[in-house]
Amino acid sequence: MKKYIITTGTVTYAIKGRDLLRRKGFNVKIERIASGASSGCGYSIVLSGEIKDAESLLRSAGIKILEISEKS
Repeated sequence: MKKYIITTGTVTYAIKGRDLLRRKGFNVKIERIASGASSGCGYSIVLSGEIKDAESLLRSAGIKILEISEKS
């Protein structure tokens, strides 16, 4: 199963996004990302599963997504 890193604008968005996706049955967690690795808040949502449905849910809930990348 592929893993994705969803970089959000703030840690609040990361927490709200994680909670929303968990309620919808997604396997997610929050991880601290390396300083300077991104323009985000330093926290990202790590998702195992289908990214299209998760991205749609986050955007419809008003969660600001800065970047989505595949985790190796």
